[in-house]
Amino acid sequence: MKRVVITGLGVVSPLGCQLEAFWDQLTSGTTSVRPLTKLDRAEYRGNPLAAEVQGLEDVDLADGEDLAPYGQAVHYAVAAARLSLEDAGLPTYLPSPNNHAVIIGTTSGNQDMVERTINHFDLQTTEDELSDEAAQMLAHFRPLELSATVASYYNLGGANLVIPTACAAGNYAIGTAYSLIQQGRTQLALAGGADPFTRSCYTIFYRLGAMTQQDIRPFDENRTGMVVGEGAAMLVVEELEHALARGARIYAEVTSYGLSCDAYHSTAPDPEGSGAILAMEAALRTGQLTADDISYISAHGTGTKANDAHEAKAMAKVFGERLQEIPVSGLKSLLGHCMGAASAFEAVASVLSIRDQRVPGTRNTEKLDSSFAIPFPLRAASETTPVRHVLSNAFAFGGNICSVIFSQYIPR
Repeated sequence: MKRVVITGLGVVSPLGCQLEAFWDQLTSGTTSVRPLTKLDRAEYRGNPLAAEVQGLEDVDLADGEDLAPYGQAVHYAVAAARLSLEDAGLPTYLPSPNNHAVIIGTTSGNQDMVERTINHFDLQTTEDELSDEAAQMLAHFRPLELSATVASYYNLGGANLVIPTACAAGNYAIGTAYSLIQQGRTQLALAGGADPFTRSCYTIFYRLGAMTQQDIRPFDENRTGMVVGEGAAMLVVEELEHALARGARIYAEVTSYGLSCDAYHSTAPDPEGSGAILAMEAALRTGQLTADDISYISAHGTGTKANDAHEAKAMAKVFGERLQEIPVSGLKSLLGHCMGAASAFEAVASVLSIRDQRVPGTRNTEKLDSSFAIPFPLRAASETTPVRHVLSNAFAFGGNICSVIFSQYIPR
């Protein structure tokens, strides 16, 4: 089987759009969670918080097609894709012909376009009366616009997919890219996740009672919930020989991934952690690794009662007493929960942790939940430590789960 490596990274995040600044802020414990600004705070009781994208205006996209008619997630995906291509030392308009793939995971897709249309236009307006602006908006609401626009913008002629597996979708995209490359179906793919900030997504989590109005405290005894975020992260995933032939810098290797569905409930995770156990075990098995090989776990860690308990139980089952020795981090304490982009951001952080041999810390968690069967190290500050293999978990509504293993690249 072909080996698969990561050669480029790009982020459009609540911690900004510059890769090294993003990483510096993660490792220094800087939070992106602030008072909500993209919706009317008066409509939400208490202290409505959000993790909103910063610095998009600094990304130069002037040489492509007009993005004005497209949804916010398309803007984010196109910008993150450009940054990842530049980081990989690739041209931002790839030569033809090529079969390079684009695979993007999402939760809401272009839901903001639907909301903008409903807000802006009289529902009784006939087709003949629609303005050009309205027609453009109605033409670009489909989720497929995410990957199709990135492909058009940068001339990527291969497989083109949008994966709508909600909050695990970024990992699903990376895993799919890995499979395509490993099987020889393509030599290079842009893979990641993108989600806009929408009223519907924010309101759903608010009404579910899943959002905290305090701090996000993953795995804490007194955790009170998550905070909705947004953004995009894209990774250049490449066949090893293709990367070596062009002299690419190699950040890390994608070793394996595992997929599962706990098939339990539309929103609640299986309390026994069945799907998470299956996904982590599958990732270890297909990567020919054991629990002893994992240096660091990037947890899904939303900060909600049910999700964190489910993940802790699953990790205890998979890793046993070894879990007490493995650094674990919950990066949503710093980034918020950025939906389909969440695990893509965490993939970027996992890759950078391998590059720098440094594990980012978890903000706000003061006391690990005493109900967890096996305690694990959830340190407040980042630390330098050997990082050989990283297991990155992503869970989603409907029980969709994907665990990806990233590894230090070692020539052989």
